[in-house]
Amino acid sequence: MSYDSNPLQAALRKCRRHFVATGIFSGLINILYLVPSIFMLQVYDRVVPTRGVSTLLVLSLILAISLVVFAALDTVRMRLLLRASVRLEKMAAANILHRVLGTNGATPAQRSQAMRDFDTLRGTLTGPAIIAMFDAPWAPIYIIISYMLHPLIGLLALLSSLLLIGLAVASDRATKNSLNEVGQRTSSAYRVQDYSIQASEVARALGMRGALVTRHLVERADLVRRQGTIAGTSGFFLAVTKFFRLFLQSMALALGAYLAIEQQISGGAIFAASLILGRALQPVEQILNALKNVISAQNAYKGLNNFCRLPDVTVMRTSLPAPQGRIEVDGLTIRAPGSDRILLNKLSFTVEPGTIVALVGPSGAGKSTLLRALAGAIDPDEGEVRVDGASLTDWNREELGRHLGYMPQTPTLFPASVHSNISRFRQFEGMGGEELDTAVIAAAKLAGAHDLILRFEHGYETQLAVREGGGLSAGQRQVVALARSLFGAPSILFLDEPNAHLDINAETRLMDTLQHLRERGATVIVSTHRTGLLQAVDKVMLLRDGAIQIYDDRNKVIRPAAPAVQGSPMPHDASNAAPPTAGQAAGGSPPAPLPGDGGNRATGGEA
Repeated sequence: MSYDSNPLQAALRKCRRHFVATGIFSGLINILYLVPSIFMLQVYDRVVPTRGVSTLLVLSLILAISLVVFAALDTVRMRLLLRASVRLEKMAAANILHRVLGTNGATPAQRSQAMRDFDTLRGTLTGPAIIAMFDAPWAPIYIIISYMLHPLIGLLALLSSLLLIGLAVASDRATKNSLNEVGQRTSSAYRVQDYSIQASEVARALGMRGALVTRHLVERADLVRRQGTIAGTSGFFLAVTKFFRLFLQSMALALGAYLAIEQQISGGAIFAASLILGRALQPVEQILNALKNVISAQNAYKGLNNFCRLPDVTVMRTSLPAPQGRIEVDGLTIRAPGSDRILLNKLSFTVEPGTIVALVGPSGAGKSTLLRALAGAIDPDEGEVRVDGASLTDWNREELGRHLGYMPQTPTLFPASVHSNISRFRQFEGMGGEELDTAVIAAAKLAGAHDLILRFEHGYETQLAVREGGGLSAGQRQVVALARSLFGAPSILFLDEPNAHLDINAETRLMDTLQHLRERGATVIVSTHRTGLLQAVDKVMLLRDGAIQIYDDRNKVIRPAAPAVQGSPMPHDASNAAPPTAGQAAGGSPPAPLPGDGGNRATGGEA
């Protein structure tokens, strides 16, 4: 895979000049770190023996200027890293978010973790760990300078650095696997806890609150225990490292004093040796202090880099003409995620433009899976779906989406205003004002949702909550989702059980909506288990066990109803009895049962 299609690698390459500049500034900063040691050396070797006050003043002025430059360089270095972080955000965040929302090749856990990994990696660029990494390569320079003071001091600096590096490696090996495991368990625990919050109403109603609290406490207790073990291990290594750094720095002072007594070095070199050794060991200690952040950044990079190797959904496709609505399905096969169980088995059929097709069949027949595949929400394992002769993979999905309406079995509304949900957040793409409002209201009226929305507390500006259903009832959620699918007058619509939660009046309005779509020439595929909608369709497709049993014109598929069953819903198990349909309520005759569908046809949604 080329780096050009990996947004993380491409962004890091663009940030390379920031890192190179940071490395240069780090070199200058580490050179200026020597100034206090040189100042002390000169004071003890030149000023004190000669009592040269003027020399002291000059040295103090040089020290002050050097430290001002040091502070300025350090500030510039931090700003360079901050700009690298901002550049990384600008260059990679959009592409990663597109992959999170658009790719079908990743699990939900991978998609939810991708942006967290990105933020972890980006945050590391402005933390102490990255500074320690830029300072670490200069440790050998300090060792060489220590050797220039005296070979024994240089040898002590070398052995001290190797000892602290060994402690850092040992700490990494002792905690790395545990940190990875705890990180994964923590993410999983938060996801489960978030789901429990969403389902809290069910938990309260069924008396499950105590059990769920106990479950989460057990998970948290295990995490706390593991975190405590890691903290104890890393704390031990950190304490040992601090002991050796302070001890060895003092030993450098003692060694310098011994060498001064033997008149092998000057008195000022005693303190210079201690300071230089301490500076040589400081980056190692800093890395050890930030080891948890370093490991987190490593894991984040690995996970995010693997995620960014998935197909790029932002690759520009050739803009095709607006679709007329012809849908061709050839050998469509879909398996359950992570298994070989077949959900759809080599389906092949064609829907001509302007045709309304009803999908019927028992629960688990594959109706929802088929609609998701037709809408491009999931990718097939085999076969393909074509719209106006072009495969879905050849379409610019954003452009096609403007001509497509999709309403899933469980309507998903976003935590925003009703207006934004219906408009598909088009205001963030430059559309706004009266034009957008007109399109939103037109879609709501066609869905029969306008009067309902006006009764909300703030009408179209009503904010939906961050929880299941957004704070709306099932029926309200369904008509708002239907209005969203109708926004922009799409030429193709896929509606999954659009009448599942509608009353008789709302279902009558839905029949009128389908009639309007027929007059407009839209292609509609709608799944249903209630007979009323069958009066508004042109063709019927019966699915069973992921295969097409029947696909033909409605008049050929539906048998004439016997007089004895006029006014009754389709025959089915009493446990799945459907309410009277809109057609029956209006005094019309319901369609008769489909051949070969038996008693399963009127069942509800599918898994």
